[in-house]
Amino acid sequence: MTEINLRRRLLLLSLLPSALLAVVLVAYFVFSGMRALEGELRERGMAVVRYLAPVSEYGLIAGHLENLQGLAQTTVQQPGVKAAVVVGRSGHILAVSGRVSLSSEQLKRMPGEPGIIADNEQWIAFGAPVLRNLAESDDLFDPAGAKTAPEVIGHVFVEFDKGEFQERQHTLVRRGIIIIAIGLLLMAVVALAIADGITRPVTRLVHAVRSMGLGHFDTRVKNFSFGEFRELEQGFNDMAARISEVHQTMQERIEGATAQLAFQARHDALTGLVNRREFEARLERTIAAIQAGGEEGSLLFVDLDRFKVVNDTCGHSAGDELLRQISRLLQGRLRDEDTLARIGGDEFGILLSNCIGSRALQVAEDLCTLTGAYRFIWQDKIFSIGASIGLTPLNRQVRDVAEALAAGDAACYLAKEKGRNRVHVQLATQAQNRRQADRSWHDRIVGALADHHLVCDALPMRPFRAGAEDDHFVEICVRLDDHVTPTIPSSMLLEAAERYDLATAIDRHLLETAMAALSRADAHGRRMRCLLPLSATSVRHSQTIELLSTALSSHSIPAASLYLLISEECAVQHATEAVELCTAARALGCRIALGDFGGGFASFGHLRNISPDCVKISHSLTRNIDGNRSARALIRAIKEIADDLGMESIADGVDDLATFNVLQELGITYAQGRAAAPGEPFEDWIEGAVIR
Repeated sequence: MTEINLRRRLLLLSLLPSALLAVVLVAYFVFSGMRALEGELRERGMAVVRYLAPVSEYGLIAGHLENLQGLAQTTVQQPGVKAAVVVGRSGHILAVSGRVSLSSEQLKRMPGEPGIIADNEQWIAFGAPVLRNLAESDDLFDPAGAKTAPEVIGHVFVEFDKGEFQERQHTLVRRGIIIIAIGLLLMAVVALAIADGITRPVTRLVHAVRSMGLGHFDTRVKNFSFGEFRELEQGFNDMAARISEVHQTMQERIEGATAQLAFQARHDALTGLVNRREFEARLERTIAAIQAGGEEGSLLFVDLDRFKVVNDTCGHSAGDELLRQISRLLQGRLRDEDTLARIGGDEFGILLSNCIGSRALQVAEDLCTLTGAYRFIWQDKIFSIGASIGLTPLNRQVRDVAEALAAGDAACYLAKEKGRNRVHVQLATQAQNRRQADRSWHDRIVGALADHHLVCDALPMRPFRAGAEDDHFVEICVRLDDHVTPTIPSSMLLEAAERYDLATAIDRHLLETAMAALSRADAHGRRMRCLLPLSATSVRHSQTIELLSTALSSHSIPAASLYLLISEECAVQHATEAVELCTAARALGCRIALGDFGGGFASFGHLRNISPDCVKISHSLTRNIDGNRSARALIRAIKEIADDLGMESIADGVDDLATFNVLQELGITYAQGRAAAPGEPFEDWIEGAVIR
């Protein structure tokens, strides 16, 4: 039993009987007093009317109304009287004083003897008859039995106000309540003293046991009691001392093991750096502090560029040693208040405190330069290591850890995509929107590849002049149509596919479709050329040429019928890989086309480096050619240089007749667009233009 329950029971045992007895006694005396007050009021009323009736006899007999009115006024002046009325024998009011509450019917009832006429909560009325004795002779001379009954010659009525009576009743009740409260309070004080004297030792023991149960092994009970309670308190203290000694020994051992486990839980076993969990916890605290008005910071997401080469060439031992050396290298360039963590295989996270804007960018670029200049030596091999770094500002727009990490990851990905060993800055809001959209794209593209929902379309080329090769020249493109959601056009599909490393799978699908079409055309003795767009991933991929060689061998078609279309942007950003791919493709007999030329990276030097067989002019130039003299001049220059280098020229986006006529005047070789030849499903185009 706890302290509260024990104390309540003791208080109930001591207070309840006394309280009940006190309430009964006080209630009895209060109600007795109220009855006495009521009896007193009735006696006063009866006394007044009994007095007023005889003294009114003379006035009624003599008809002295002034005398009667004076009696009424004198009666009203007595305490508690609110009205006095004298009524004649016929029931007419002869004298009245005060505020009369009795009705005319009540005044005419003529009581035969003194008594109560009316009674309610506000007032009480008394009435009595006024009697006249008819005997006119002295009793000494009257014969025996000659007396007559008195005659009623009128009535008197007196009303009393109960306000004073009720106030005295209320006072009596209040006094009773006060007496009860004081009595209960005195009894409660005595009961509390008795209860505390009994429960205090028990309470101390209960608190001590609870404290011990909560792990406070230094708890002791003070010896204030006597007898059995003192023995209990001393026994508890001895027991607690022994438990405390055992606990202290065990606690020292546990703390040592816990400290080691806590360090391992927060740090990476290989590098000794903070691990991902601890890094996210610190990042969360930083974001919370920034949201509360603290100093802003920056998040760096570092991914080693050529780590896989070391792992594949020299094994995981070399990779582990490289990670340890890179960790020491990065840590040496950071401040004590910054946080460096290993958050993945070859990925590191850096939290820069109170470092934003140009300062944070300078730190990121210094780390990027430091890593790029570092050389890792393993046995007889030397490796050049670089780092792609994504920088995300940590400000009040960053709401949580997931958003910050997603932004850093996206920024790092873009740094790799733009050529590696560089820094890319991206805001968290930009990364969130793009990441959500790309995740949706990823799921849809994977599903489309698995369920064969990729649809190939043909974009035919129409020659402007008779000098062009007389054959079927077509570009193949792809769109996503799952018959459930709206169709996804080629440009949007390829952009998402590039981001999630699915572009090579789409390129492979296009290559197989183009090879099958060229084989069918060759089998029917028809000449056909196919323009096959390649993604930037396929341009950089070392296995693209092997895949192309295998496809040419298996289908036995003229390699010159296949044009590999590389965008100008890809040729600029991945110049070395693009030149190597073009050289290898020409060795197989394929031809090269440079697409989107003049769309923003225009440099005629690209034509010499890649030496394409045809140039596809960007739609951004052809769509404004009718009213734009500078665009027309640029297209004329492209056409003339292409002619000098022996290249064919293709105008993209020829969607109206006016543009078609202008391009024809400029001497462009081919037109592509709605005004030249509308696009249609690739299979339908093959059946209609080539097979039949």
